[in-house]
Amino acid sequence: MEAMARTDDFRIAPGDGLRYYAPESDRDRHDREGGYVILMLLVVLVLLAMATGQVTVFSY
Repeated sequence: MEAMARTDDFRIAPGDGLRYYAPESDRDRHDREGGYVILMLLVVLVLLAMATGQVTVFSY
């Protein structure tokens, strides 16, 4: 049995388009973290309002 000649266009697995991306800057990361903090505060406020009965979710 002969071995296949390995060429530059031969790939063992299909390319999935993933590439290495450079690390993001500190500013980008802090901006996104700020958005998550705001989202978390909104969720906590809504949960607190539901727990205290200020917001009715299910009316029977």
